[in-house]
Amino acid sequence: MAGHDTNFKDDSGLLSVVLGLVVVVAMSALPATIGWYQLFAG
Repeated sequence: MAGHDTNFKDDSGLLSVVLGLVVVVAMSALPATIGWYQLFAG
């Protein structure tokens, strides 16, 4: 991983919140993506 700082600490928890939001958005968008794919492919 380029530029990874082993001394970096996320004391605010912001990184965890952002990663959590990304996971939630990806999970909620996945069924819609599959539906659109099936609609157009199928």
